[in-house]
Amino acid sequence: MKKIRNFIEYFQYLKNPIEVLQFKFGIKKECEIKIKIINYKIRLNNINALNRLMHYIPIVKKEKYPEFLEYINDLNNNQEVIEIDNIKYINIYNDNFIETHPNEYNVCTEEYFSDDQWDMLNLENRNIIDIGANNADTALYFAKNGSSVIAFEPVKHIYELGLENIKLNPSLKDKIQYINKAVGAKKGLLNINAESLKGYANRNDSYDIEVTTIEDVINDYNFPYDILKMDCEGCEFEIIKNNDLRKFNEIIFEHHADMVKQDCNQLIDKLKSQDFKIKTFPCNASNKSFEEIGIIYAYK
Repeated sequence: MKKIRNFIEYFQYLKNPIEVLQFKFGIKKECEIKIKIINYKIRLNNINALNRLMHYIPIVKKEKYPEFLEYINDLNNNQEVIEIDNIKYINIYNDNFIETHPNEYNVCTEEYFSDDQWDMLNLENRNIIDIGANNADTALYFAKNGSSVIAFEPVKHIYELGLENIKLNPSLKDKIQYINKAVGAKKGLLNINAESLKGYANRNDSYDIEVTTIEDVINDYNFPYDILKMDCEGCEFEIIKNNDLRKFNEIIFEHHADMVKQDCNQLIDKLKSQDFKIKTFPCNASNKSFEEIGIIYAYK
């Protein structure tokens, strides 16, 4: 069903879908892509660039299309380093990277073009605990906009990619502590094959990662509590349901009710009981309903 929908999108969003599909399937070596919704043309000879273009065409914010197309052009040129919102990242679609890194990388960097969930935060001189830091994209964004960040990413190869991304941005690295741990409701060990990590770990990976808690983050690292950000594929349920979080000024997170088979309203009700006001937003990078996956912002 997903493949059929993707095929239909070539006709929905492009003026010359047949030519582009010929390029996609190797009949043509390059193609001028004519985009309907912004009346724009871009010539591509790199299939990775085409795939990323078509993946995000339905959800890119219109005001971000110039940046997005510049990014696609960099992918097409097979750049080793790309830039999004003036932050540098390793290009995981680069031929050399793919050849030397056989791991599967599920990273969220491109969500900058489709979602504005951080725009509601005043980030100047803030302290942010970032749970589920992925390839350090959110930590870098927060640091660029004036925050100090302590960030946690449990999956080793994604964590190592994040370290490289931080090195690419030397003016920001002193604002970021980036740690290879998970955060949960209680201390312990979590196997990398746990349900919440399967989409990010490699198929043959088998190792345990250390789990720390919110209180330990604050105490062990002497980090001030201010903003709590979570994008941890379901761990937000155990953290919110088992902690009093009213010490935080703001909490923003992506809930994954569909993954843990729970009702996201449990989280909203718990945060309201701790004196937070709530705003909710769809996750534009997903094609699922808010009840399945969405953004919840808790503030005072």
